Amino acid sequence: MKHNASSQLPVSPSPSSSHEWGTLGLMALGFALVNLDRFIMYPLFPVMARELGLDYQDIGLISAAVALTWGLSSMVFGRLSDRLGRRGILITSVLVFSVLCGMTGLAMGLGSLLLIRAVMGVFEGAFVPVSIATVVDASPAAHVGRNTGLQQLMAPLVGSALAPVLAILLLQLLPSWRWVFIVTAVPGLLCAWLIFRRLVEPRRVQRTASGPAAVAPLPIRAVLTYPNVALCSAGFCFWLAPVVVFGSLMPSYLSDHLHLKLSDMGWVMSTLGIGGAAGMLLFPTLSDRWGRKKMMITCLALAMVPTWLLMHTGADPLRLSLWMFLAAFFVSGVIAMVHSVTADNVPVQHVSTATGFIVGTGEIVGGAIAPAVAGALAKALGITAILPFALGCMAIGLVLALMLRSAQPHAAPRGTALHA
Repeated sequence: MKHNASSQLPVSPSPSSSHEWGTLGLMALGFALVNLDRFIMYPLFPVMARELGLDYQDIGLISAAVALTWGLSSMVFGRLSDRLGRRGILITSVLVFSVLCGMTGLAMGLGSLLLIRAVMGVFEGAFVPVSIATVVDASPAAHVGRNTGLQQLMAPLVGSALAPVLAILLLQLLPSWRWVFIVTAVPGLLCAWLIFRRLVEPRRVQRTASGPAAVAPLPIRAVLTYPNVALCSAGFCFWLAPVVVFGSLMPSYLSDHLHLKLSDMGWVMSTLGIGGAAGMLLFPTLSDRWGRKKMMITCLALAMVPTWLLMHTGADPLRLSLWMFLAAFFVSGVIAMVHSVTADNVPVQHVSTATGFIVGTGEIVGGAIAPAVAGALAKALGITAILPFALGCMAIGLVLALMLRSAQPHAAPRGTALHA
């Protein structure tokens, strides 16, 4: 079919290693900022709580509100991007969630904080499945696990490892916690500009003046018939929940129950991100060679050991850091492999739809309901209740991983999402 050249978006050049790495770099940067903006609040929460009059259940509700809107948005925008294109969604989402992160510093109480963070979750959720699908588009089949793992390791590396240290550092340098949110919003504006300048649509989703390129819409029920999609949707709820619960409520556990100094708490929490980043780098890459299911089962079984040890460790920052590192190392590897499983089993033109459904379901249950329940348990039974809760989620997740089928790779072409 011929189109007027003046009506088309820039034509993507032929796939190459530079395009693969350029696209991956942009999406990794955006993913890093999504998680920085989302998680930098939790190390600040003990300070914010005193000024705004918040409790454990409130932090669970705030975390749940972000995850709920994130999850619903992932479902909607993942599907839309398969039909309408990626670039516009990516630019808009980064720009808006960065502005809303800055506005968090203006919150005057629980109501305004919930509203700002919930709307922020809409645009963060829009970015995630679309960026993952963009990386899959740009990746040769042999590199899908490695590349999606590299992108996603930005979540623990920045959201969990850097955010606590950066939050405490900025809190010491700036007049109040409110300025921390304003400062951390700035890199997102730069990222949106870089995506606008450098990223073009993959050929198959480029739009013309007459409308989007032809991509047959696929009902969600049809996506769920592909191998492992339904199981990954259920499993992701329990694989994600421990990480979200650790990230949102462990700072309070370390500060209020174990009475660690603020600086020690920040360093212990940073190992959550360092371990998560290491796991997301190593295990998806190994799974390209050794198989997704085998690696996921192994990681979940091993993750339960350091989680149990965390329950029986006192105010010892060194041992706490080690167990936190190992728990995050194994469970984050599982989270990163989910998207490789999706790419193995779903045709490339529907990866964003499938990814959006999996991420959305996981965020609603594992990201929204789980921390809300954990926060309520902490309020009713004490903050120590969060660790048995996380361990139980891992056990259920292990059962679901055992039910996965072996991968059924599709021969759909990859390497078409390009970076100019």
